[in-house]
Amino acid sequence: MYKKSFGKYQQIQFANENEFYRLLGYLAKSDGSSSLALEHNEKQGAWAQEKRIHIHKHNFTNNICKKLSLTAGNGSNIAYRINCNDFVENICNDHGFVYGYQQNINEILKTIPINLYKIFRRDLIYNFCFIKENACIDFHNIKAVGMSVCK
Repeated sequence: MYKKSFGKYQQIQFANENEFYRLLGYLAKSDGSSSLALEHNEKQGAWAQEKRIHIHKHNFTNNICKKLSLTAGNGSNIAYRINCNDFVENICNDHGFVYGYQQNINEILKTIPINLYKIFRRDLIYNFCFIKENACIDFHNIKAVGMSVCK
C-alpha cells in the first residue's frame, strides 16, 4: 500500500504514488539487479533480524523516487543496501513480494491499481527479459480488465 514515506528515519520517500509503483516495478524485475533479504544481525548483537533490499548493480542510480537511502554493500555481489524494515514488510505483505531474487510478477500485478500499470511496468520492462523459462508476460496487452499471460 502506498505511503509517502517509510522507515523510522524516513529512509524511503516518494513525491507521489507514481514513484512508489515505479520502484515496485524495478524491484519486481527478477533479473539479478536486486533481491530482498532477511539479514540475521541479531547474531551479531543487533536487536533483531533486518529486512533489506540488496542492489546488485554497481551502476545503480536513484532516478526513481524522491529519497532512497543507500548504504554500502558487502564488497562482493551487493553494491548497495536499502535498510528499511517498514518498506520491505509493506511490499511483502501488501504486494506479494518474497525474499530472494525471484518475484512472482503475476501475484504482484494483482496488487497494482489498474490506472498505475503503465507506471509499474516502466521500470519492470527496463532491462527486463520477457522470456523466462519458457513463459512470457505480454505487458503490451494489459487492458483495464486484466492482463494477458502466456505460457
